[in-house]
Amino acid sequence: MRTPVIVVGVDGSTQAEAALRWAIDESARRGARVEALLAYHQEPVFVPATSMALHPYGERPRRHPAQELHATVELARAAVRDAPDVAETVVVGEAADHLVEASRHADLLVVGTRGHGPLAGAVLGSVAAKCLRRSHCPVVVIPPPVVDRTR
Repeated sequence: MRTPVIVVGVDGSTQAEAALRWAIDESARRGARVEALLAYHQEPVFVPATSMALHPYGERPRRHPAQELHATVELARAAVRDAPDVAETVVVGEAADHLVEASRHADLLVVGTRGHGPLAGAVLGSVAAKCLRRSHCPVVVIPPPVVDRTR
């Protein structure tokens, strides 16, 4: 019998962190394996011909995306009791394309949304919307937290 697979998109946002926690929690109910996927665009490297006292990443150097993903996974696992191990994958390219491809071997795809795009009545184009349209398995979309503006 094959172990079910839950693929979750992680991009460093609070919504993606919530999606990862949800996927980890759900994996216990399903006896599933969790795969966290982070896709990023490779940025051009800026190397000045002469020293201009500029650092290409601003004040502090960025961590490699694999380090960012690992830190996010460890925080999410710490928030869920008896959290399973999480497979971590970092790829270069469009997040939606990679998530849709990963959905081919998944039983469930989990993504967070910031509330933009068709889920909020705006223009199509968000990662969540593309995953909903093109995924090869069921998709769970974790919405942004509701903000009480009456206070």
